[in-house]
Amino acid sequence: MSAGVSGRPRGFRAGVSFLTRIPVSAEIGERDIAASVAWFPVVGVGVGTTSAAIYLAASKLWPSPIAAILAVGASIAITGAFHEDGLGDTADAFGAASTGRDPEPVLKDPRMGAFGVVALVVDIGVRVTCVAALTPRAGALALIGAHALARGVSAGVVVSAPSASTGLGSSYAALAPRWRGVVAAVVGTLVATLCLGIGGPLSLIAAIGLAILVTRWAARALGGVSGDVLGAIEQLGEIAVLLVVVALSVQGSPPPLAG
Repeated sequence: MSAGVSGRPRGFRAGVSFLTRIPVSAEIGERDIAASVAWFPVVGVGVGTTSAAIYLAASKLWPSPIAAILAVGASIAITGAFHEDGLGDTADAFGAASTGRDPEPVLKDPRMGAFGVVALVVDIGVRVTCVAALTPRAGALALIGAHALARGVSAGVVVSAPSASTGLGSSYAALAPRWRGVVAAVVGTLVATLCLGIGGPLSLIAAIGLAILVTRWAARALGGVSGDVLGAIEQLGEIAVLLVVVALSVQGSPPPLAG
């Protein structure tokens, strides 16, 4: 990825390059990444659909827990644990701040601490358990909706929340106009609603609530939202969607397309 600014933004290709490990034969600059913000949920649909297809296929061969592990593991592989890394780093920074230490050096430390490890174990454990608790069709729809909505919410945070003074997150946030984040949030919500019915807007409320809490903490502790914090917001968004879908399923209201 180029640190410079390219002359012609390539939003979707930049989004694929930035958010996944799928090779893209183009040099991507900061302006391209800023243009990709509106495409975050579309990339999420691609990741979620791949994960969903693996869950459907694996469910025909193995029990739901194994299929869910493979499906969630596939999404992690596609993204190169991009968002999980952000969650782990943010959790370590939160742990440092809660004990009176400066969180910024901890956030930049590539080594994972206890808070980060626990956060990742809980994160992956909750996602796998939620998917496994659903029927193959409902689980597949939940994966698509979760990946789209979570990235739409994180894109909305990019253009609406104060960004940290340093890091890649601040550089592309400064170049991204507000409408790109609004479009991403709307697209992510529409995809989730199409897949999950009432679970879509309910998940949006839950994901926004978590994003606000994390954003307010980041503003106080870090001076703004960084790229790692955006990764944490995305992961919490996925968890919010999956928990809402499972709760609705337990109450007898599975996704409308799951029947």
